[in-house]
Amino acid sequence: MKVLVAYATRYGSTGEVAEKIGEVMRAKGAEVDVANIKDKPDPRGYDAAVVGGAIYIMMFNGKTKGFVARHRKTLKDMPVAYFCLSGTMKDDTPENREKIGSKLNPMKKKVAPVDVGLFGGAFDPSKGPKMMASESASDDRDWDAISAWAEELISKFKVK
Repeated sequence: MKVLVAYATRYGSTGEVAEKIGEVMRAKGAEVDVANIKDKPDPRGYDAAVVGGAIYIMMFNGKTKGFVARHRKTLKDMPVAYFCLSGTMKDDTPENREKIGSKLNPMKKKVAPVDVGLFGGAFDPSKGPKMMASESASDDRDWDAISAWAEELISKFKVK
């Protein structure tokens, strides 16, 4: 199975998660390419795709939404999963899942996913906007949850 993991990142955290997803899927036997959306990856020729981005100021990354819109015809013909990082998800509650998950609705309407992973994000004030330079650094990514989700995707992708 050949899988594309396409992501958009502003400060690098989402890219690190995408790489982890790719690593886990490779360990399960998939052939995986991990690509930043800015490098214009093409999902044609893949058996499945994982597409991810992050939420900043309660808005989902526009490059991720644009990727799904641009490639919707190709993506509709394969199993697709979405993942999202958000500081809100440091508290993984049903309310936060609903709030953050709803930000993916525009993409879900274009291409329905087989699964969605919602994870806490990371923030490094030295890489962020100057207006947030006084904020504390944080890393709320749950690497075990991210790995478990990526492992489960392999079986969900094979079902289709």
